[in-house]
Amino acid sequence: MAHNILILFLFYLHAITLTCSSEGNEKSPKFSAILVFGDSTVDTGNNGHIPTLFRSNHHPYGRDLSSHKASGRFSNGRLVPDFLSSALGLNDHLPPFLDPDLTTNDLHTGVSFASAGSGLDDVTSALSRTMTTAKQVKMFESYIDNLKKIAGDAEASNIISNSLIVTSAGTNDMILNFYDIPTRKFEFNITEYQDFLLQKLHDIIMDIYKLGGRKFLIAGLPPIGCIPVQMTVKFKRQSERVCIDEQNIDASIYNSKLQALLPQLQQILPGSLFVYQDLFDELMKILKEPEKYGFKETKKGCCGTGLFEIGPLCNTMTSLCDDVSTRNPQQVSADSIQKLKRSLVFLRARPDANINNME
Repeated sequence: MAHNILILFLFYLHAITLTCSSEGNEKSPKFSAILVFGDSTVDTGNNGHIPTLFRSNHHPYGRDLSSHKASGRFSNGRLVPDFLSSALGLNDHLPPFLDPDLTTNDLHTGVSFASAGSGLDDVTSALSRTMTTAKQVKMFESYIDNLKKIAGDAEASNIISNSLIVTSAGTNDMILNFYDIPTRKFEFNITEYQDFLLQKLHDIIMDIYKLGGRKFLIAGLPPIGCIPVQMTVKFKRQSERVCIDEQNIDASIYNSKLQALLPQLQQILPGSLFVYQDLFDELMKILKEPEKYGFKETKKGCCGTGLFEIGPLCNTMTSLCDDVSTRNPQQVSADSIQKLKRSLVFLRARPDANINNME
């Protein structure tokens, strides 16, 4: 069982990784492939192939993979797309699209286009020198071209239309562009910036739909104010570090708007299906009762001081926490696992269901 090294996105990774476990009694629905767009929470190694500081292709990353080698994932083990792909019976490790060793089977069963440090806002990727979500959609176009060459036009279209499309983005936009580096704060208030990001997401979904994507699993924002680095930036004294209520409220409001947007999209896009994946509430359960879910530390990551280390700052010279298992998402909430499975069943077999009635 792999234990995630918790760095910048400690809690975010926990929230979605635990819901992607293959445990439980319900049979997982079948999808032809899984195609993923977003940030470090779902980047399975693309950033290792581009010139950016947001890379994790070095120790201690990857130490608990079967190869015990860094793979470009911001984790000591597998990430959300890997668990999800495995649970769906597709591939134990979802490869990054930029992997030069992609196989024919990889193209058939799906890839990740995500880029760590990216966001819905192009300015976010400009700051981090990563791939914008628009660039990720361009990569999706190249993927389709490659798939058509090996499977033919008709089969490629069938694979795309029956794929699970996953998006997980927006956290970096809030952190890099609004809170910590207030680039966009000079142009937008928080309400306007939320709407700006949602319009960007809307446009990305429309582009993916035009390319054949039909079944979407859209992740909301986590409680951003509880991410370790945000508490570190806000409070000078370590003893004072607590979740930042204002940032959590902002994330919650964004999520409410996102949940309102998805049924609208489903209505105007024939044949589409959307499910909203809640991260916020599931994560707050862990934060409120950590020991119930096997946690002892909820304010620090596992690398270095646990206050801010990520990417090049987490390396062979950096100490690690003594007991990774006390921060182990695998022990958390069988109920969460079942919630995601019900969502996937909805996407596969219930086109007439209520999009927000996933409880």
